[in-house]
Amino acid sequence: MGSLGYPQKLYRMKFLIGVFICFSYFLQGQNNPNEAYEYFNEAINHFQARNFQASIASYSKAISIDPAYTKAYYNRANAKLNLKDYSGAIQDFEKVSTLDPEFAKAYLYKGYAELQINQLDKAELSFTTGIRKDPGMDKAYLNRGTVLMRKKNFQLAAQDFDVAINMDPESSVAYFNRGICHSQLKDFHKAVNDFSMALTYKPSMENAYAARGKSLLQLQRYAEAIPDFNTCIRMNPNRADYFYYRGFAKISVGNISGGNQDFSDCLEINPKYTNALINRAITNINLGKNEAAIADYSRLISIHPDKVSYYMNRGIALLKLSNYEKAISDFNIAIRKDGTIPEAYFNRANAYSKLDRYDKACNDMREAANLGYDAAFQHISSLCQ
Repeated sequence: MGSLGYPQKLYRMKFLIGVFICFSYFLQGQNNPNEAYEYFNEAINHFQARNFQASIASYSKAISIDPAYTKAYYNRANAKLNLKDYSGAIQDFEKVSTLDPEFAKAYLYKGYAELQINQLDKAELSFTTGIRKDPGMDKAYLNRGTVLMRKKNFQLAAQDFDVAINMDPESSVAYFNRGICHSQLKDFHKAVNDFSMALTYKPSMENAYAARGKSLLQLQRYAEAIPDFNTCIRMNPNRADYFYYRGFAKISVGNISGGNQDFSDCLEINPKYTNALINRAITNINLGKNEAAIADYSRLISIHPDKVSYYMNRGIALLKLSNYEKAISDFNIAIRKDGTIPEAYFNRANAYSKLDRYDKACNDMREAANLGYDAAFQHISSLCQ
């Protein structure tokens, strides 16, 4: 029968960005009579009230009065970040760096904005510059690691997350992202440990349960993976892939019926989830649900009409239902597409024998034997008299 359809792209997972829109800004005393300061302080009040547009307008007035007002540019950039005006924020952070080249956080947040619009090389340079100005910024390492992940340099990314974790040992994001790096580097034991640490500090992290479950599947620790996908499903019961992965883990520990149900639930959510359909078809045959298997393989054939194994397996299900003519038709197609599969001849011989067509059965059984199918040899004498 066909393969279990284990996903080849198991680790195309989202990673987490380590800087959040919760920025510091400069406060200015209220007793300064300078008009630029007044607008600056007015802008802070708007920012604290989360009226970012008004805040930007007030910072702009302060800058129009004092074009070298570094703190106003920096705070206005933060307000723009909250409005996801990343290009505008970058311009302001660049102005800050021009006015004060040692202002490390300006490089940090400029890199964050560049990361948001996928300017990866620029973001990497910004974070590196920020680190050079202030080596103690854990967020710069965290976010540079994120950039390196996007650039698929997982080894260097993991090193940045190492530093971030040393600086902040309770950073769930750093552990999670390092776990993704380890999984991409095929070090699934380390990946499991990192995802577990992420969950220690943030037990509500759904992505970490899913990522750990997938790493456990890679390690063939199927029984351990099931509770992680149970948790994922409780947290988000509308994710088809969670049911698929749990179903795969279940059939891997011998729970064919449970896996079959999970594949059905997966397909209920996403009818186009082909791997779930493949595995449900296989489990249907194993459970003796041959009519359901036939329906599944018919769907699969409509999707991939050149897949020989689908005709083979549908033919086997038809054979078990004593629908010999249709079974022969499927085995005929399989043999036309690939005449080197001994099981196709062996099963077609069985179907022919049930219809008392012994000459054809004998020829097929001999061909199966010629192709090295051991089970065929013991039937040749009875069919070929």
